[in-house]
This record gives sequence, C-alpha cells and structure tokens, in this order.
Amino acid sequence: MTRETIEALLADHLAAFAARDAEALSEDHALDGTFESPAAGLVRGRHAILEIYHYWYRAFPDFLLTWESPLIDPPRAAVFWTFTGTSAGPFFGQVRPGTHVKMIGAAEYTFGDEGIVSVRHVFDFSGVLVATGVLKVKPAT
Repeated sequence: MTRETIEALLADHLAAFAARDAEALSEDHALDGTFESPAAGLVRGRHAILEIYHYWYRAFPDFLLTWESPLIDPPRAAVFWTFTGTSAGPFFGQVRPGTHVKMIGAAEYTFGDEGIVSVRHVFDFSGVLVATGVLKVKPAT
C-alpha cells in the first residue's frame, strides 16, 4: 500500500462525505472491516458499517465531515476532522430538532487491498449528547 494509493482512497472517502453518500462511504470499507467510535462501539462488516452511516444521516441529514491534510504512514493514516450537522431525526433517544452541532475529532485508518480495513474515531460523544438534548447536565449548586 503506497502513500499515493492511501491519498487517493482518502480523497474518495472525503468526496463521499461531501456528497452525503452512505453507500459510497461503506463501499470504501473492506467486506469484513471494522469501525469503532464512542457512539457505535466496535462494529464489523461492511453492512454494519453502512448502518452506522445511515444512522448518522437520519439524525443529521446535512451532516458533513471534513478534514485537511491527512497524516500518512502506510498502511495507516490519521485525520483530524470537523463534523457539522443539524439534528432532525432520532439520535440516542430524545433530540431537539434544529439543533446545530459542531465537533472536532480524529480518525485512525488502516488500509489493505480491499480498502479501509479498520477505522477508529475519537471525539467528545458526551458533548454531542448534551448539545442535542439527549443528555441533561445538572447545574452545580
């Protein structure tokens, strides 16, 4: 796996995020690939990964994930991303429709002949739950 190949795969993945295309995003993953995040835990397989993308796009139809230059050390790459979206659908229980959410995070990708073999996202999931009204914060007294 060359640096140039990983750059091309990440560019395609970023374009799929820009197009809000869950199917194209999942097709970038290996058939038995893994996806890990604070929100989803660890899931295995392209179909399960597709369901993760569908879930986020139902909750945030205008969801957009962007990043700048990736850090690449074949066969791995890391990106520091920004997520923006407006809540509109079910999201871990209650949700305040119309709530704009912005968060930053990072992802570590491992690539193989089939594409993305594994991806691990890290972000402030509790902050997203608070912003969308799912998690209530009790004020300090």
